[in-house]
Amino acid sequence: MARATSVDVLECPPCVIADGPRNLAAAGHVPEETGLVYVSDSEPGIRRQRRGKGFVYRMPDGSIVTDPSIRSRIAALGLPPAYEDVWICLEERGHLQATGYDARGRKQYRYHREWQALRSADKFAQLVEFGKALPKIRRTIRRHMQGDVENMQTVLAALVALLDEAHLRTGNQAYVQANGSYGATTLLKRHLRLGDGFIELKFIGKGGKRIQRLLRRPKLQQLLEEIADLPGRQLFVWKDENDALRPVDSGRLNRYLTDMAGAAVSAKTFRTWGGTLAAFTAARTSIEQGEWPTIKQMSEAAASVLHNTPAISRSSYIHPDVLALADKSASISARQLQARGRLDSELRVEEQRLLSFLQRSARSRARQAKSVAEERRASS
Repeated sequence: MARATSVDVLECPPCVIADGPRNLAAAGHVPEETGLVYVSDSEPGIRRQRRGKGFVYRMPDGSIVTDPSIRSRIAALGLPPAYEDVWICLEERGHLQATGYDARGRKQYRYHREWQALRSADKFAQLVEFGKALPKIRRTIRRHMQGDVENMQTVLAALVALLDEAHLRTGNQAYVQANGSYGATTLLKRHLRLGDGFIELKFIGKGGKRIQRLLRRPKLQQLLEEIADLPGRQLFVWKDENDALRPVDSGRLNRYLTDMAGAAVSAKTFRTWGGTLAAFTAARTSIEQGEWPTIKQMSEAAASVLHNTPAISRSSYIHPDVLALADKSASISARQLQARGRLDSELRVEEQRLLSFLQRSARSRARQAKSVAEERRASS
């Protein structure tokens, strides 16, 4: 049986794979000062071998690793004992530090901390562009939802509307087969209940969490009723040119989003936007009440929306500038957080406030970076 790749993988940029430059800065993916290099687990690396109740680590020539600095780096990776076929990078600055297969045969990855931080920063930097593109996305899906129910574009529009409202995970067939957990693209008709003026979703999500969403969106409800009348068990399907039913997958969904937005938008961006929005609202409300927000408070607000743990919400779904509102040295007022910037009827009031805040924060950071760069040039 073929091993599956974990769906929670941060993929390497395709332009540096194969014969691309090993220096990631040369490829334009990271600042030059990081010195990170592209590596692949197809290259020779350190292998883990069980011995007694523990492990030994062998270099490509078969010799046992004794260098304390290498052993310390390996220990810091925190590779679970259950992982099999473990590969560990020879280079301390390799962007990919280790791979292995878990008990379910899924390939797992350990990336360099600086690589993770840079990719995370890039993800959050794109959130402003997403907020600016959101009105266009909403107008477009509203138009596409008026199409033929069997058309792929119509079904994708309904799916995006659901992501926009419910902030669901995308879903993956590998998770359905492995542990019976579902996401937006893999929902079955039995997970959907359409009542008198409401849409109810009930299903098991990632990690065995019971997900329940109640929405009141009449136009989306009407379209979902028609989609649910199509044959088969899966909810989001469309008919190809041969009248064969095809399920929607995450790749097709993300291509649709990118084409529509004209920017690097994925289904996961909706979750990041939703988590950040919930955290921002919690912080703004606290400040308005004369209290200072806490990271715990913001993380819990995001977790309640996303059905994640507060820790995951904090690390993966809340913009750092919003988390920084917990810093008591920050000079921010309730009035500043109420500012809405350029108004757009497609954005809710709180979304306008969030976008305005993120744009101001980005401009402030850019000014600071420019000032630091000028000081360095002057002193050199």
